[in-house]
Amino acid sequence: MAMTTMRDVQYYVDTTPLLNDPEALRQRARQDGCLFFEGLLPQSDVLDVRQQVLDVCARHGWLAQDNDLMEGIVQAERTVIESSDPRWKSFYCDVLKLRAFHALALHRAIIDALSVLFGEAVLPHSRNICRAMFPQTQMHSTPPHQDYFYIGGSDETWTAWIPLGDCPTELGSLAVARGMHEVGFIRDVHEAQGAGGRAVDVGEETGWFGGDFECGDVLFVHSLAVHQGRDNETKDRLRLSVDYRYQPQSHPVRADSLLPHMGWQNWEEIYADWDAGDPLRYYWQAWDLNVQES
Repeated sequence: MAMTTMRDVQYYVDTTPLLNDPEALRQRARQDGCLFFEGLLPQSDVLDVRQQVLDVCARHGWLAQDNDLMEGIVQAERTVIESSDPRWKSFYCDVLKLRAFHALALHRAIIDALSVLFGEAVLPHSRNICRAMFPQTQMHSTPPHQDYFYIGGSDETWTAWIPLGDCPTELGSLAVARGMHEVGFIRDVHEAQGAGGRAVDVGEETGWFGGDFECGDVLFVHSLAVHQGRDNETKDRLRLSVDYRYQPQSHPVRADSLLPHMGWQNWEEIYADWDAGDPLRYYWQAWDLNVQES
């Protein structure tokens, strides 16, 4: 199994009330390394992205016929693992072309919440990520890791993990190791199965934050917080989620955080069918950023 066994799991606590108390919000962020917001996003906005991603899944023959598309029921014995597999690559390139997928990352509710946390303007990274986890693929769940290994730049970068629909623990919700963000960047990283392909070791005594997510819930995770995906233990349901990353605009950002995820396409290919005047195109170029190559 890619997922580390969790013996001590504490349920996430809604931090929405702390948006009216910036210092209390920042204190909770320093304490927990993560912030959970119930219903931060309108469900209709999240479900619109879910439908478009599932449309792509259907076009690629991943879903069982004669079922409600929004249920995300996979074909029997059909499994595609995130990798360089041509089936995954073709699916993923189509997802990255969805305007709604990128627009959700810039949702006003997300930017406003992070503005309170940062106390300054927010830089949303444009390297947006979509995950599609097939059922009964425990060896390929996202292993425990720190995002800073992949991001670099500012260690005050936060990832918004958003399930595209309801996501109970059995479907594979995200879990965060309690307190491990306080040890700083863990350099002992090893190869592992699962999304990302890298992992850090987590002791059995480690406590975790976890729980069920409802559509519209958002979890923010600090770049030094160790976290992992739980196994998709359902019989036939696809788990869809997105990862969007943000940092204070004044902090340095690594150049590849502004490039398309996986590097299989460039922005012109992604934007090919978008309106030429769309304000989402190259939105980050309007800001005076401290971009670093490494």
